[in-house]
Amino acid sequence: MTSKVVATAAAGVLGAGAAYLIYRRWNSAPTLPATLAVSESEQEILASTNDTARVALLKKLFLRLYGAAPAKMAMAGGRVNLIGEHVDYPDVQFAGKPVVHLYSMGGAVQNNYLVAATARDDGNIVMCHTLVGECFTIGLDGLADLEARAEADRKGSVPMKQRSTPVWALHTLGSISLMLSSGAACSGLNLLLTSNVPHGAGMSNSAANCVALGLVFNAIYPSLRLDSDIKLVTFARSAENSKFAGGHCGWLDQLLIVCSKEAMLTKIDYADNGIQHFQSRLPKHMQFVAFNTNVPHVLAESDYSHRVKELTIGIKLLSKLLGTNVGGPSLTLATINALLAAVDPASPGSAPIEVGSLCGGALADFDIVKGEEKSTLAEAELARIKKAIESEHKPPEELPMHKGKTALQSFGVILRRMRHQKMSSLLVPLAGEAVALGKADLFGSLLDLEGQSLRMSGDFMITGDNGAQDALLDCALNAGKALKMTVHGRMLGGGGGGNVLLFVDTADTKLRQKWEADVKKAYSAWAESKFPGQGIQGTVIVPVISAGARMI
Repeated sequence: MTSKVVATAAAGVLGAGAAYLIYRRWNSAPTLPATLAVSESEQEILASTNDTARVALLKKLFLRLYGAAPAKMAMAGGRVNLIGEHVDYPDVQFAGKPVVHLYSMGGAVQNNYLVAATARDDGNIVMCHTLVGECFTIGLDGLADLEARAEADRKGSVPMKQRSTPVWALHTLGSISLMLSSGAACSGLNLLLTSNVPHGAGMSNSAANCVALGLVFNAIYPSLRLDSDIKLVTFARSAENSKFAGGHCGWLDQLLIVCSKEAMLTKIDYADNGIQHFQSRLPKHMQFVAFNTNVPHVLAESDYSHRVKELTIGIKLLSKLLGTNVGGPSLTLATINALLAAVDPASPGSAPIEVGSLCGGALADFDIVKGEEKSTLAEAELARIKKAIESEHKPPEELPMHKGKTALQSFGVILRRMRHQKMSSLLVPLAGEAVALGKADLFGSLLDLEGQSLRMSGDFMITGDNGAQDALLDCALNAGKALKMTVHGRMLGGGGGGNVLLFVDTADTKLRQKWEADVKKAYSAWAESKFPGQGIQGTVIVPVISAGARMI
């Protein structure tokens, strides 16, 4: 049995004159589909939020494609994270003592990933995706070789269109590879995939893909024993971090996607990945609106992976120097401020952040804020640490933001990443208090603080040099200010693209519609100046907190 994979050109099904590649295994088996024909009206149904119609159509397409009904189907929503961004990694901070309590709050959304599947017995993995109109087939005996090529393509920065595996198939292949290595007695699979979660927009389309596949695989191969939420979460996370997909994700996406409850917010404590659900008492007229930049990001090949490396370096070295896990509560915000002042006082980013004075002083009376106001390091200890960093820290010059920097300058950048994690996690219990009391202004101000830290002028600098997320957030905030309308916001995702999450007063419907139109107009003008001729525009999703992933 040969495992050669070839690509051939074919007529597109997503519009007149379109073209795409069909990847298929080189053998003569008549049951291997060569094309996936989906009409425009069917695409409209699959892109809608009518899940009943989407599921019925996917079953119909599966029958059309494979000649039999799917044995198993699963659904996994995308996710929206409200507060507590980029605090769920790296794992090194959760491995030491004292125990790390870092937090996030959000939930799954109505846009979701659907998977239909059945087993086959000829040693072939066949997968098709309705959104791109492609089919991909690989023999089980060729999977390891394809994985090695996918990893080499990524490390070699091979252009997406020239890679050995289509981008849409990477997370699915990573999930399949993990399923096989976990001992499932798989002799082949038919898969049909579809998603209305915006791709590369920071709403975790890739995590939803892996979660839905984990559910389906566990149903077909019970020996996997993904019989608890955390086992499913761990499977999906490992698949996304596989050599196929090359991700460096933490726990946030999968936990929200698996554990969400309809109309309830979910709080995560990464000390034990504990989950708490609660109702929001925020006023009904205050609504979340997600604006998509339509500039996609790829987690495995963006600043996201850089942040994982930076935090790993910083936590390991400081933990060594202090003799305790600095990913935990021992490192207060005031201590990080003091370390920054000692290590790199000349940097504009080294200015201290005093949480109590933020939000007009509204945070000063919270006990959790008071606990962050005192540094745990004396002057002599700060001097010792500075000297040790200067001699022991080697700037990771493979990361652009560290190239050419001294050891102290480089570690100053890393300390700002650590300060973001501390600050962002600190906002979660404060936001929970605001939600419980219905304090929309306080909650919105906390969103604004996180947004300031995420943008390229902030501590975490995750939004990317192309400027799309920063520009779209500015367009939204400025449009609200011009209309004297309450608008707060921050970014979702990062690494060059994604969504901007806005918290908007919608009491006046006409004013809200005017605001949305003004945001689109301003962002379109910016995008045309930055990416001329590409026609990039902002699009809107109004996220609805929905139930977690489930079998259909």
